[in-house]
Formats: sequence, C-alpha cells, structure tokens
Amino acid sequence: MTQSFPSAARSSAPSTSLWSPLAGRPGRRLCLSVLAACAAGCILPPEAKPLAPAGGKRLADAEVRPLREAAAPTKRHIGFAAQPAQLRDDAFRKVAAAHFDSLTPENQMKWETVEPQPGQFAFQAAEPLLAFAAENHMRVRGHTLVWHSQLAPWVKRLSGEALHAAMLGHIQGVVGHWKGRVAQWDVVNEALADGPSGRLRADSPFTALGPTFIDDAFRAAHQADPDAQLFYNDYEIEGVGTAKSDAAFALVKRLREAGVPVHGVGLQMHVDPRRWPAAERIRANIARFAALGVLVELTEMDVAVGEIAGSIEQKLDRQRTLTHDIVAACLAVDGCSGITFWGLTDRYSWLNSPRWGALRGQLPHYPLPFDADYRAKPMVAGILDALAGR
Repeated sequence: MTQSFPSAARSSAPSTSLWSPLAGRPGRRLCLSVLAACAAGCILPPEAKPLAPAGGKRLADAEVRPLREAAAPTKRHIGFAAQPAQLRDDAFRKVAAAHFDSLTPENQMKWETVEPQPGQFAFQAAEPLLAFAAENHMRVRGHTLVWHSQLAPWVKRLSGEALHAAMLGHIQGVVGHWKGRVAQWDVVNEALADGPSGRLRADSPFTALGPTFIDDAFRAAHQADPDAQLFYNDYEIEGVGTAKSDAAFALVKRLREAGVPVHGVGLQMHVDPRRWPAAERIRANIARFAALGVLVELTEMDVAVGEIAGSIEQKLDRQRTLTHDIVAACLAVDGCSGITFWGLTDRYSWLNSPRWGALRGQLPHYPLPFDADYRAKPMVAGILDALAGR
C-alpha cells in the first residue's frame, strides 16, 4: 500500500476478493501470498499497456475542465501517485500538470529506498517527483514512513529497543531531510489486522513493540517537521460500521486523547465495485473521523471494473457513478481535504498485471481517470459533476 500495497475493501460477508490469487480462497488478499515479490505501484513498461476499450466513450477536450481548477473553489486537493520514469512521458507530464495539484511518490520514499543500510540515506530517487511538483505548484504527500512492507532487509533482523531506535532514526532522518517540502506524511501505514479482531497486524515487526510504537512514530515525525500534517493510512476502513473501520476510529480517537500529533486519517479507497460501502456509509465515516478534529483524505483511489458485468460502456458508466458518489461524499464533509488517485492513466496502473489484477487474468480493469492514450474517461465527468455539486 500505499505507497502501500492496495487492497480492495470488502464487506464482512465472505467473498472472492478482486485481489484474491485463487478463486478457491474467498476473501484472501493477494498481498498475503506475493507481497515479498512486489507491492502496489509496480508498473508495466509502456509496451504492456492495455488497449483502449473498444467502443468506450471518451470525453471531447471541450468537455474537460482541468480537475485542479474545478476543485479549487471547494478547497480540496486533487492528487495522483507517480513514479519518476513516468515523467519522461511528455503526455503524462502534460495531463498531470493540467489536472492535479497534489503528488504522491509511489515507492521512492519507502524505507527500502531511502535507508537501504542503517543510517545511510538515499534521497535522490524521489527528487524528480518533488521537482515536478514544485514546478507545477503541487502539494507533496509523503508515503510512507512506518510500514510492514517494503522494508530494507536489515530492519527485518531487528527487534526490541534496536528496532524502536531504528524506527525513530528513520523517521527523523527522512522527515527532517524533506522538512518544508512535504506537506503531509503517511506516518504509519496499515498497522491494523484484517477482519474483526481490531488488533495490530501479526505480520508487522513493529507490532512486537506494542501499540505505543504508533504514538512514538507520530511524535518523532512532528519533532522533525512541526509544520507537516501527519496521517494514519489504511485500507478497508472506508465505510462506517465495519470492524476494521471501527478499530481505525478507536485508534485515532485514542491518539487524539493522548495528545499525539496525528492530524489526519487516509482512506485508501481501492474500489471493488462488487463489494463496496454505499456512499452514505462513506460520508458518515468521513464525518465521524472529522468530528475527532482530524482531516480525512482519500489517498489511493482507483475503481477497477474488470470483473463487473456488462459492456465496456456499462462498466465505465458504473465507474463514473461510483467515482462521483465517493467524491461527493468527501465534498459533503468540511474535514475531507483531498482525493488522490493511485495513478492518473490506465497505461500505468498496478492493476494492469495479472499478478496484481483480477482472478485468472481477467483484464483490463481501466481503473483510473484517463485511458491508456490520456483521453478523459467518463470517470472524469463524474469527478467534475461532483466538484460542481451536480
């Protein structure tokens, strides 16, 4: 995730998840079995791009108002995640600059990249993204500081006080280096276990430090950059009333009551249209987090339509409706401050690969606002309608 490894949100009822590796394993997340090999943000080379949907409607240029311009009166940021190599594509740069005012590096701020050896930091991989953001007056969201995946191998060998000290040193080194250049940080990513337990996840080395590792991480990040907004980020916490969203709410509430400097919660929003909370449940969830005094951002949104029934036109229309309703849910709550898509074009989506995509290679999913040829999809019209209050 986010950059974490995205997962589809699902209801409490067992189902064969969109991200399940095998049809015979209902509800199992793909990342549980293949996370060691890759994570979200894996990109295929341009030659592996999906074809544009045959007959799929695209918007005429005259219909497409720049998203960042449309969002400005609402005081919401519209963002995208990117890899530095994508900036070599002139069409990518043009669409990104025209439509988005927030950028999240997909992988270049993760532990394995920025601190591959103890105390030896390597920041250069993210610099092209930060430079592009500065050139185009974009906010930068830092992703991510403490996560159980994409760790440098040396971290996995630590435990106890050594692990705790390494965590604090990493946060201070990374946040301190980019102080003043990164507006928001996903400080702790995906700390909660899946399912109804409400506990910390068993596969994270940080869990053994106890729940206060989260408190310590936020305090360290705040000390390194007092002006940065600090977020807890997770998947399957989008709708009110599920065990995991309740656990996330309880976590953020506890942190706030303890005076921990947590400023926001990130709802990843990797949408599986077959199993997804109603828009009203999403709005109610955003509202209850905002009532704690924190911001809410939709941090990794994509809407995969490869496995829903219907023609291309019907799939893209369903995608437009879902996207509209989710953006409208954000706009309905003052504390919801931004929507970030996990990419901007279907050309580079992590869901292009059968390894990360649908069951049995049922591709493509076409999950992002612009198609493989950078034409605006009906999804963009849904975003614009929501931003305009339609």
